Amino acid sequence: MRRRAPAGAAVALVPLLAFPAAAADPPPAEPAPAAVRALEGILGRWHGGAFEALYDAGTAETRLLLGAAEFRLRMSAEACRPACCFAAFRLAEAVVLGRERVLGRGTVGFEPHGPARPRRRCAPEDRAYLLEWQEGRWRVPLTDLLSTF
Repeated sequence: MRRRAPAGAAVALVPLLAFPAAAADPPPAEPAPAAVRALEGILGRWHGGAFEALYDAGTAETRLLLGAAEFRLRMSAEACRPACCFAAFRLAEAVVLGRERVLGRGTVGFEPHGPARPRRRCAPEDRAYLLEWQEGRWRVPLTDLLSTF
């Protein structure tokens, strides 16, 4: 014999399905400064070898594309990492592409790391990183961090 669900059960699910993003924090009113601070933190985690935390700062799309173990392995094999402190990142410009997207351009100071010989010279490079507001924080595509993808 088939049992009927209580009438209120279906109604209770509707608000959860209609507004799934309501639980996430909205992006800041001034997105550029917050996104740049987030990018500096991401580069700092990269410098420190905190690859799990770095993976967690990746966009949802690239986390689906690249598993955490593969990402950690590839990042630990990189011969160049961002330099520390003031040499890590010099902002040239932050372009607001929307409330949830900021393009940060600047110079990243790289330094050799580990026993591997770099295929390229570890020197400052001009780079651009697209930061996206997802799941209540600024995130960067993980593919932008890997030298070869």
